[in-house]
Amino acid sequence: MRALPYTTPEQMTASRRALVGAMLALLGLGTVMVYSASFVKQLRRFGPDALSEPFQGHLLKVLVALVIFLLCLRVTPRQLFAAARGAWVLSVALLLLVLAVGTELNNSRRWFDVFGTSFQPSEVARVATVLMTGAWMAAARDRVNEFRYGVLLPFACVALPAALVCVEPDYGSSVYLLFMGMLVMWVGGARTRHLCAVFVVALSVASLYGWQRFGHMQGRVNNFITPDPTSQVGFGLTALSSGGVLGLGLGSGFGKWGLVAESDSDWILSVVGEELGLLGTLGLLLLYGVFLWHGTRLLLGLRTRFSLIVGAGLLLQVVVQAVLNVAVVTALAPPKGLPLPFVSAGGTSLMVLCASTGLLLGLARRPEEDPVLEAQWATSLTHRGAPGS
Repeated sequence: MRALPYTTPEQMTASRRALVGAMLALLGLGTVMVYSASFVKQLRRFGPDALSEPFQGHLLKVLVALVIFLLCLRVTPRQLFAAARGAWVLSVALLLLVLAVGTELNNSRRWFDVFGTSFQPSEVARVATVLMTGAWMAAARDRVNEFRYGVLLPFACVALPAALVCVEPDYGSSVYLLFMGMLVMWVGGARTRHLCAVFVVALSVASLYGWQRFGHMQGRVNNFITPDPTSQVGFGLTALSSGGVLGLGLGSGFGKWGLVAESDSDWILSVVGEELGLLGTLGLLLLYGVFLWHGTRLLLGLRTRFSLIVGAGLLLQVVVQAVLNVAVVTALAPPKGLPLPFVSAGGTSLMVLCASTGLLLGLARRPEEDPVLEAQWATSLTHRGAPGS
């Protein structure tokens, strides 16, 4: 299936530990930076007596995310394959439900209010789409070169949740979900020219709809082409670069005092650069490099199509999101609200990313278990009877 050599069992064990270490380091750094970036907002809203509340709230979300990580770590490839369709159906149902009864904010319905915190179904839809598309591509096996089985039918699994997310409206997340689904299809063996043709058509339709439907989209694109130093991007770049090599010191940044909006979530990298400097920023990026390196080593140790395709989708979900966030903050891509994985504030995002990491490690713990072949064997028995009958 691949020309590259498999990772040895000893290397798999080392990579699993390194991946967990990188994730925990990012979560720890994120917890500190969220407190530093959010205390100004909390001070203005509730006064000095409530400064610990953002830290306590974020720490609780991190602990819940770690519990979810530990639960997902125990999921076997067989269980994951069996749950793929149900997870996808549930995610679509949640996307429909949020459009009907979700909390409306800034003319968008993207969240449910659950026990005083927000829950965003589109985050769950990303993982569910990876699972469903990966399961399809693994089961199709020798037919993925055909346009119908390799692109058209799995694309429907991606297009439906992407369209529902776009209607919320959340155009950027819709395109991101579409892109991730196409990546999984490509890893699964779909022909590149088929994927490119479908992706260009889908992106063109989505872009035309987004350009006409969302007025702010035009402003973001224009600001990306002709940067405005007084815009969010300009203030973010100023904060990011003002820390120098060593930074101004933890808690000493000025951008979070009103210049950089969402300084504890989508633009937290600007606070990292300002307070921890170039060295701190490079250290943060190095942790993502460690995550990617050892995640790739785990993929090279997986023995089955299902585990490889789904594992690659779960890994890319984290890495691509990190790359896009860094690209937006450094003005290399148009502004889009994507949190920095494991670092930014946000309950649903933290839980989904930790769940993805746990599922990837669960696949790596059983690299030879092939639920697709087992399912096909069980189907053959159903239709033909038991051997020797």
